[in-house]
Amino acid sequence: MRQYNFLLFLVLTVLCVRSAHSCMCDFTHPQNNFCSADFVIKATIVKEELKFGDESMGIPFPLQKNYTVQFKKRDIFKGSSLLGSSDTLVIKTSGTPWNCGETFTLNKEYVISGFVSDGEFFTNNCQWNPEYLTLEPHQRRGIRYMYEQGCNCTIHHCRGENCDFPQSLNPDQTCIWPGSYNTNDCYAKYGFCLPDIFGVCYWKQNRMLGGCLQREGGVLP
Repeated sequence: MRQYNFLLFLVLTVLCVRSAHSCMCDFTHPQNNFCSADFVIKATIVKEELKFGDESMGIPFPLQKNYTVQFKKRDIFKGSSLLGSSDTLVIKTSGTPWNCGETFTLNKEYVISGFVSDGEFFTNNCQWNPEYLTLEPHQRRGIRYMYEQGCNCTIHHCRGENCDFPQSLNPDQTCIWPGSYNTNDCYAKYGFCLPDIFGVCYWKQNRMLGGCLQREGGVLP
């Protein structure tokens, strides 16, 4: 009886958390996500497996989702030493969106980034996992070689006119990302933060970034 009460309490607690909270992620530039990830690949989703808890607990939602993905060696952008020689991989994520679980669609192709723990591969929806067809050409260049060149730099997102610059960041190794983030954000779509010959980081100017900022009324910081 005591065990049953504990399990009932656990279920109710989870359901209360579900209704009261949702997954919260910081606004992160794709380059920062790339550089902080253990692995980044372009892969096709070939299988989804839902993992439920003990049936006696009566939890009606999966606790974990396992996605089997298939990829080509040329589409390993980061973490090749972790992936071995196989062309398939199981990537795990939470089974619920309020615990930041990611959801992929079978047979679609994604850029998937994540981390490795005890030899297992994980991701969540705070990582950068866009469907590949939605990427801008500059973002595709980024994952293939440009983002990696800027991994000694940090992109710091500032909201509003007053930017609180963290003391933990080195100004010479930081690019300021101004404005309110949205899906059409110029810096996210076209921006590369790279070091110059002296190691000072700056936004690399390009025609698409400049044109986007001009249309949006922004300027390079």
